Amino acid sequence: MYSDFARLFFALSVFLLVSCGTGRNTDDTPFFEMRGVVLAWDDVKNPEVIDWLDIMHKNGLNTISVFGKDYKSVEYLKFKQQCIDEGFDFEYEEHAMSWLLPRDLFKSHPEYFRMDENGVRQPDGNGCPSSEDGLKVIMDNVREFAESHAPTNHRYYTWLYDGGDICHCDKCKKYNAADQGLIFENHIIKALREFDPEAMLAHLAYSNTTPAPSIVKPEEGIFLEFAPFFRRWDKPLSDREAIRDGEYWTHGDYLDMLEDNLAVFPAETAQVLEYWLDVSQRSGWKKPQVQLEWHNDVFLDDLKTYADYGIKNITCYAAWIDEYYVKTYGDISCVEDYAVGLRDYRSGQSRQK
Repeated sequence: MYSDFARLFFALSVFLLVSCGTGRNTDDTPFFEMRGVVLAWDDVKNPEVIDWLDIMHKNGLNTISVFGKDYKSVEYLKFKQQCIDEGFDFEYEEHAMSWLLPRDLFKSHPEYFRMDENGVRQPDGNGCPSSEDGLKVIMDNVREFAESHAPTNHRYYTWLYDGGDICHCDKCKKYNAADQGLIFENHIIKALREFDPEAMLAHLAYSNTTPAPSIVKPEEGIFLEFAPFFRRWDKPLSDREAIRDGEYWTHGDYLDMLEDNLAVFPAETAQVLEYWLDVSQRSGWKKPQVQLEWHNDVFLDDLKTYADYGIKNITCYAAWIDEYYVKTYGDISCVEDYAVGLRDYRSGQSRQK
């Protein structure tokens, strides 16, 4: 007869042999910590047709950002509170420079604003990061903006002007676009931490700021948000030669820029902002929207790529998957594929399923 100790030892040995020997991962903790979605107000306002919060609950998404509605409206604040009450992190991701540096200041203080390549100050795009007074205006406006768009997870987003050009004045021309953005962000994070000591601020690597900063270093609390906007969606990032028609960055270029950025910003706080589900982008931001062409194999391969770089925070635009989309096209299984893919990914798993 075996002793109780011997039987216990044998059972434990068999369990370890089976679980480890077959490559089974016994840790049920999702690899990706942030599993998010970025939506428009029209996407969430009719839960009778598409209930995004129910989808999130059922499939393991944990973070939501909603844009396109007056953030002080009763409806928006009620929805935000509902998200919080149901246990989701709530954020606000949006281009904020025109709020932090109001355009109506241009007439009296053109020096706050960028200089174009012809030496003329312009009220468009982003400010002049070498203007100390302009930076002070931005810092003075941070608190009001941040409090009205307060996140639950201390992660703030005050993105630069969308597609805006940079400053070419004598003091600024040595900086690339990411450097100039980081100068603004280094001042904004200081203002944020005056009232939220745990505040973190996104450095959005997007469009002309995708190449890494070359001179300026981030202050504590700045995290990378990598957004490969001009990539292809039918080819994975691991296909380094892939390139979208009319663009000049290959997937290999994107991966090189991601690696360069991760030499500046810590991987453990880095975040990816993807567009796998972005119907608005595929529709050219014109309604009625087209049906999304979903490539689950590409998505899963991309998850492996990002995980290999140590990135554990991922969110994705899913704009315009709304009432019209559901009634017109019916199939929204791509949303479940996305959420479940994030939830069920484990470190080191194969790119293909």
